[in-house]
Amino acid sequence: MSGLGSGPRRTPQSSRAGGQPTLTPRVAWRIAALGVIAVGLIAVLVVRLWFMQVIGSEAYAERAEVNRLRTVVVEPERGMITDREGKALVGNSPATNVVARPRELTGARRERVLRRLAPLLGTPYAELDATVAAGENTPYQSVTIATDIDPKLAISLQERPRQFPGISLQQSYVRDYRQTPDGQPHAAHAVGYTGAITEDRIASYRERGYLGDERVGITGLEASYETFLRGTPGEVRVEVDAAGQPVGRGVVSSVAPSPGSNVETSIDAGTQRALEDALRTRTKLNGLAEGAAGVALDPRTGEVLAIASFPSFDPGAFTDGRPKDIARLYRDPLQPLFDRTTQGSYPAASTFKAITGAAALQERVVTPDTALDSPGVITLYDQEFQNYDQQWHGNITIPVALEVSSDTFFYQVADNFFRRADSPLQEWSTRFGLGAPTGIDLADGAEAPGVVPTPAWKRQTFSGAEFGEIDRIWKPGDTIQLAIGQNFLEVTPLQMARAYGAIANGGELVTPTLVRRVVRPSGREERNVLAARERRDVGLSESTIETLRAGLYRATNGGGGTATSVFGGLPADAKVAGKTGTAEVPPKQDHSWFVGYAPAEDPEIVVAVVIEHAGTGANAAAPAVCQVITAHLGVDGALCGEGAEVN
Repeated sequence: MSGLGSGPRRTPQSSRAGGQPTLTPRVAWRIAALGVIAVGLIAVLVVRLWFMQVIGSEAYAERAEVNRLRTVVVEPERGMITDREGKALVGNSPATNVVARPRELTGARRERVLRRLAPLLGTPYAELDATVAAGENTPYQSVTIATDIDPKLAISLQERPRQFPGISLQQSYVRDYRQTPDGQPHAAHAVGYTGAITEDRIASYRERGYLGDERVGITGLEASYETFLRGTPGEVRVEVDAAGQPVGRGVVSSVAPSPGSNVETSIDAGTQRALEDALRTRTKLNGLAEGAAGVALDPRTGEVLAIASFPSFDPGAFTDGRPKDIARLYRDPLQPLFDRTTQGSYPAASTFKAITGAAALQERVVTPDTALDSPGVITLYDQEFQNYDQQWHGNITIPVALEVSSDTFFYQVADNFFRRADSPLQEWSTRFGLGAPTGIDLADGAEAPGVVPTPAWKRQTFSGAEFGEIDRIWKPGDTIQLAIGQNFLEVTPLQMARAYGAIANGGELVTPTLVRRVVRPSGREERNVLAARERRDVGLSESTIETLRAGLYRATNGGGGTATSVFGGLPADAKVAGKTGTAEVPPKQDHSWFVGYAPAEDPEIVVAVVIEHAGTGANAAAPAVCQVITAHLGVDGALCGEGAEVN
C-alpha cells in the first residue's frame, strides 16, 4: 500500500525557532574577536582624539599658525663711520635684496625656481642651491640670495610672483664707502669692509644671534666695532596662503629694527686727504717706488688723525660682491689689500737713532755734552764701518749727530752697548713700544709686532739645522748695525709714530686710537673709547728729552740738517722737528723714511712716512711729511722745499 510507512518527512534540526542559525562555539569565538577589535579601534581613535585636542593642541596650533603666518626678519640700518667732525666716511644706501624661503622651496620646485632665477641674478645655480640648502636649519626664516639688485630686475620679479614661488624681495641697505664730501673712499685699510659670513664662521655667528646670511664686518673698524655697528633686527609677521602670498589681514604684527650705533673716529678729513695725496704723489715721482705708508697721530692723546697705505682699494668691491674687481685686487703684485701702515715691517734706518740716543743718555754711555769724533770711516773689531758718503763731521755731540745723521758717532755708542751683558739698547727699544703691537683698536691680528733682535732671539731664529753655531752667536756687528736701525730690526710706521710721539709729549707712550666714541642714533654717547686708552711713562729724564728734541730740531732746521732743505722755510709757529732715514734693502733701492712732529715747541701732530724703494729719507718721505703737516696746521704747502740726496 502506497500509504504504508509514509507520513510527513522530518528535516534535520539545523535552525532555531524563527529560522535563526544555531550559535556554535566557533561562531561565538569569531564574533567575540571582532568585538574586541572594534572596541580596540574605537579606543585608539578616542585616545588619539584626546591626545590631539588636549596634549598636542598647542603644538598643532603652533604648526597651523606657522603655515598661516610667515615671519620676515627686517635688517637694521648699519651704523655710520664718521670722521672727528661727524662727517661720513662710511654710510648706507637703500637697496633691494632677493630672499628665499627654504620651507617653500623643496624638491623639484626648488630646482625649477632657482634655475629660472640663476641667469637673472648672474649667479650659478649651484651657488644659489647651496645658499638655500644652508638655510634649511632655520626653514621658517628667509635666506638672502642676492643683494642690491638692479631696480629693473626688482620690478620684473615683482610682476611675476607666481613664476618664483618661495622667492620675494626685501628692502635693505648696502654699505656705501663714497658718502664722503669728495665722493671717494678714504682710509680704506683702517675702515675695512663688510661681506658675507664665511662657511667656517657661520656657527659662531649664529651663537651670537645672527641668522647666517647677513653681511658683517670683515676687516678694519667694520670688524672690530661690529657689535656696535650692527644694530638689532626687526620682525614682521604676515598672513599668507598656501602659495606663500600675503592674504587676509596682511601684516599681523611687527617689531621695528633698531639701527646700529655710529662710530666716530679721530680722523681729520683734511689731514687724511693730504696724507693720501702725498703718498700717491711721492710714490709716482720715484719710478722704482712700489708702495708707501703713513700715519699721523696727536702725540698728546694717541688719536689717529690720518692713516693710509698706498696703493689702496675701494671697499665697495667687497660689499657689492664684484668678483672680477676682487680677483684683480688679489692678483695685483703691488698688494693693494696689504696694510703697510700696521703690517708692513721695515728697517727703521736712521729714524732709530733717536731711540739709540735716548738709550745712550739714559744709560750714561754719553752725556748731552759728550763729544765723539765722527770720521768718514771707522774701524771696529777689524772691520770698517762708514758714514753716508764717507762724510767727516769732526767732534760732535748727540744733538749734532742727529742733525747730520752721523753713523760713525752711533757706531761708537753701539760698541759701548755691546760690551754690556744686559742689552740696554734692546731694553729701551721695547720701552718705546717696538717689537710688539701698539694696541690700536683694530681686530686681533691686524698689526705686525715687528722685531727687536736680541742674543736670545738670534739663537732661536737661527736654531735650524741649516744654520751653524756661528750664525747663532750675537756679534759686535749686530749691535753696531742695530744702533743705526739696520740689521734684523723691523718696525711699522705706526710704531715709529708712537715712539716719536713719546719724545714730543715729554715721555709718555700713548696707545694709538682710531675711534673716539660710539654714539647712538639719538645722539647719546654709548661708549667713550679714548678715555679708556692706556698711557705709560717711558722713563726718560727731562735732560734726555731736551737733548733729543734739540737734535731733532737741528735735523730739520740746522745748517747741516739732513731735512733742512725740506722744512727750513716753514714759519716759526709751524717748525718741524724730526729725522730722516734711509733703509738698506739690497738688492733693491733703499726705502725712504721720515718721522717728525710739529709745532716743534708745542707738538700737536706727529707723522711717520715710509716710501718703498724711493731712495734717501730726505728725497721722498720728508717732502710727503711736510705736505701733511702744513695741511694740518693750515700753512701754505708751497713753503715745503724739495728733497735732497742725504741720509
